Amino acid sequence: MEKTSSTDKKFISFILNYMCDNKAKEMRILLEDMTKYMQTLEPKCEPNLFRKQYGNLKACFKLPAINNVFFLDANLIKFQAEDKMKKCKDEGIISEADYKKYLQALDIYWTHQLSVTKSLDENVCKMCKRSYKVAVNKAGCCDNGEAHVPSYDWSKSEDVLKCKI
Repeated sequence: MEKTSSTDKKFISFILNYMCDNKAKEMRILLEDMTKYMQTLEPKCEPNLFRKQYGNLKACFKLPAINNVFFLDANLIKFQAEDKMKKCKDEGIISEADYKKYLQALDIYWTHQLSVTKSLDENVCKMCKRSYKVAVNKAGCCDNGEAHVPSYDWSKSEDVLKCKI
């Protein structure tokens, strides 16, 4: 991974904390919404000074150090994959406290996502990783030509995070 300066780390922490505190159910935020929030802060606060030195917020996400933790998907700021986030913690790019906050937000995200999946009488296929309607699952539905293989047994617990098969 790219070397990460202390100012990079502070900016990463700022974005991570904002997203975890305000967007845990989505684990992403529109670039425009993040920019609008930053414009409500003092013009000379550290995150704004960091942003302004690159011209705009979008340019910050082109920096290799920032891309260790986040990436832009069109105009959405998203976290890197869970394994990359752990590596960022292990390499000191994000602090232990920020990593714990990220994991707590991830639990909120997965609880929300899986609760919606369960409420729609759906499951997630172990093979193709796609959501599918349980009632219409049959041979030929999955990419492998077979029926989808459920990842969750919703009867195991009221806590959807404990329903993984």
